[in-house]
Amino acid sequence: MSLTKSKTSAKRKKAEPRHESPALAYFHRQWQAIEKLQAKLAKQEQEGADIYQRFVSDIEPLEREQCGLIFQLCQRLAGFTARKSFTQWQREMLHGWIDELMGYLESNPFRGELDLESLYMAVQAGSVSQLDDDQLEASCDFITDMLQEAFGESPDDIELLREMVRNPEKLRDYMQAQAQKQGGDEHEWDDDAPDCGDDPFANDEAFARWQDHHDMADPDEVARVEQLLDNSSLKQLYRKLAMTLHPDREQDPVKREEKSRLMGELSHAWETRDMFTLLHLAHTHLPEADKLLSEENLVAINPALWQKKRELEICFYSGPEGVQGVILHKFKQRSKKKTDLAFEEHQHYLQRDIKQLHGQLATITTLATLKPYLAERWDARQHTIWDEEPDFDEIFFR
Repeated sequence: MSLTKSKTSAKRKKAEPRHESPALAYFHRQWQAIEKLQAKLAKQEQEGADIYQRFVSDIEPLEREQCGLIFQLCQRLAGFTARKSFTQWQREMLHGWIDELMGYLESNPFRGELDLESLYMAVQAGSVSQLDDDQLEASCDFITDMLQEAFGESPDDIELLREMVRNPEKLRDYMQAQAQKQGGDEHEWDDDAPDCGDDPFANDEAFARWQDHHDMADPDEVARVEQLLDNSSLKQLYRKLAMTLHPDREQDPVKREEKSRLMGELSHAWETRDMFTLLHLAHTHLPEADKLLSEENLVAINPALWQKKRELEICFYSGPEGVQGVILHKFKQRSKKKTDLAFEEHQHYLQRDIKQLHGQLATITTLATLKPYLAERWDARQHTIWDEEPDFDEIFFR
């Protein structure tokens, strides 16, 4: 080992603060790690907010315009479903096209207030008019199985089942009545109610398991925190903080306002038994905080700090949730130049798609103008090799 390296190591060791006990040293190491993670999360949040605001101003209007045009195209195509002059493959292509477009609208958070239910009804009404007796009976069997699975019973009246097939509103009314009967009138059946499949992170099993675990507080952990906060040394920490932060002792109006805010934060932390906020305030505003933490306290506090650090790590590596998380995943790149390019490419794609949708709406007005599109889709399907599962960001973006 060289002398230079040895001196550097000696200086580094000398610069490190020494603590009276290993438990206190561990406390400070965990605290420094938590502060670094909080800084990283704050930076990540700011970057995410900037990208989200850019998306809202530059991309979201185009997304909404695209959704509106897709909805209009669905309405146009639904108007053809009752027509009889289709071959089997043409009808299959028509319904496949409608299902594809409606599936995109269902998963797109930028569709606004588009009335998808009326669209479903129109498609169903047009489709049912083309059913022969065997297909009608098969649809009745499907509804019977669905109702049996959902409610444990189904109508015995075959005419009622056929009416449900012909008129989806009848089926909806029946299901709502059954749900109210079984679950009470306070819960109305709602087809639009989100389930776990609507969550863009629903397939992220690791994150979901972690979230489920933390949504339910561990009773033993709650009891330990209660016991800690009732400990005399932590009560002393709280009282010292209250004296330090009390606004009545401050003459400067600006500082008094800040102390009022901090005092409110302290009071809320004590009332809600938020040990971490209490320790954070003590670490920030009480130079003598270390001396007020007993060895007995540290034995219980240190595992809680490790758990807090772990939660922050999971938050950081999981990234933001919901729509903002999906947007960040799609557009945040390793450099500003690449991020700009991602925005530019998606913007150009939307503009092209909007132009194409306008063209389709202008062209598809009769069976004669629709059938070439169906033939094109048929040809494309014949040459398609099965794609892999859609990427994460394809959940929302067409």
